[in-house]
Amino acid sequence: MPPVGATTFAGLDAKGMVPKPLATEIIKRVQGESVVRRLAGKTAMPLHGGAVTVQTGHVQAGVVGEGQKKPVTRTDYNTKAIKPIKVAALTYFSKETRIANPLGVLENIADDMVGAITRAFDLAVLHATNAVTGPIAGVECVNQTTQRVELGTTAKADGGLSTDLSNGHALVEDNWEYGDFTGFAADPRLKQKLRTAHDVQGRPIYQDAVNLKDGFANLLGYDAAYAKTVSGRYVGGGTDNKVRAFGGDWSSLKYGFSEELTISRSDQATIDDNGTLVNLWQNNMEAYLVEAIFGWVIPDVKAFVAYDDAVA
Repeated sequence: MPPVGATTFAGLDAKGMVPKPLATEIIKRVQGESVVRRLAGKTAMPLHGGAVTVQTGHVQAGVVGEGQKKPVTRTDYNTKAIKPIKVAALTYFSKETRIANPLGVLENIADDMVGAITRAFDLAVLHATNAVTGPIAGVECVNQTTQRVELGTTAKADGGLSTDLSNGHALVEDNWEYGDFTGFAADPRLKQKLRTAHDVQGRPIYQDAVNLKDGFANLLGYDAAYAKTVSGRYVGGGTDNKVRAFGGDWSSLKYGFSEELTISRSDQATIDDNGTLVNLWQNNMEAYLVEAIFGWVIPDVKAFVAYDDAVA
């Protein structure tokens, strides 16, 4: 349920706060710009409880001779607890600014909301990182995988970058028993490595001709999604942890939103802006607060491989 005083995006237009087309666009962009949701979106789930059942065994059928016992096998399950976390972003501005250019301000608010929630979700799931305060305690993340490949370590004569990527694929296929490799989440800087990858004759491997606008949405036959958050970076901060891509079985990653996105608006509150108290009513200002509560579970980090930039 939305918090008291909050308005879901579906009801924003009725209250005259944000036009419905803009609210709808916010939701679509948050879903589309998150690399995790793009790759694992088909397995999204609601958070009705505090645990998820994870299959750890499969029924096996065996050949049975005449008069012999039929084999008994079990489908085993474990439960993994979900620790929902809440993310929020608050922004404020003068009422005159909105009145003078309402559409422009609302578009900027939408951009900030999309970016803030998308970064928070991806950073949490990929790195267990809070963009504001740092590490998130007590949660698991994709980057906890011990299966790692250092990019740039294979000679061109031995396949170069393609072999590096394939070796990571093999780690997942060899060690993850309950699914298949489904795609890559990559830092945009991986595209430069793909553009400049050549064989021993100097011919481009991933392009027929150099195309700087190539999005490389398909990588070695798999879907690839790109975002700075893959390397731990984000607009305005973050630390580059040298990860250039994660690959693996994204369908194994389960996530859910118990509160998809809610927004509240106030021109009466007093805001603490890094120690400075701002009285919105007294200063004729408005503030928007966007919040989301979500959780996720990774059955086994062996379902993923991390591709790290070569150490200089």
